[in-house]
Amino acid sequence: SSGINAEYGERGETSEEENFKIMQEYYGYFTPLLELPLPTIAAINGPAVGAGFCVAMFCDLRLTGQTVKLGANFLRVGISPGMGGSYTIPTKLSDQASKEIILTGRLFSGEEAERMGVVMRALPDKTQVLPEALALADQITSTTSPLAMRETLHLTRISQLPAIKEQLVREAAAQARCFAGPDYRIALESVKTKTPPVFE
Repeated sequence: SSGINAEYGERGETSEEENFKIMQEYYGYFTPLLELPLPTIAAINGPAVGAGFCVAMFCDLRLTGQTVKLGANFLRVGISPGMGGSYTIPTKLSDQASKEIILTGRLFSGEEAERMGVVMRALPDKTQVLPEALALADQITSTTSPLAMRETLHLTRISQLPAIKEQLVREAAAQARCFAGPDYRIALESVKTKTPPVFE
């Protein structure tokens, strides 16, 4: 995922109420990740920006390549964070790192992501990411008790689920307001013309 796509472009033409419903439904495709009875590993071997970055932040473990680009560029495209990003980024990273990522919207490399704690490891070559993730999954599943794993994942996630689901509702409402506002249209036009946005 990287920036505004065609579907998001249409959000500027839809009512705030309809956008709220659309975003809630959209989030619903990804929240089951939080309830899987298995560890989730994000193998980030290509750009993970915006929604793609937030999906990765839902996962238990994250691997990437040193040169892969990541970021939460929501504010740069005229909308507030979604996909649970306003919850997962601050709770999984330090206060300063999370605020910088969200407020600047800048892209950063996998190497920097490892230093910030966004990923557990950044590999020299992005082609190593998927094999490393599969090896990690094999290491976990071949050496641990399935029952103990399920119970542990339940324990570590159960306290977070209500808070994340409540935050997703707030995010959908905030994004719906942003889609209806002038800044989103300015950002969308800047993407079309490939010029920096000038917000008023």
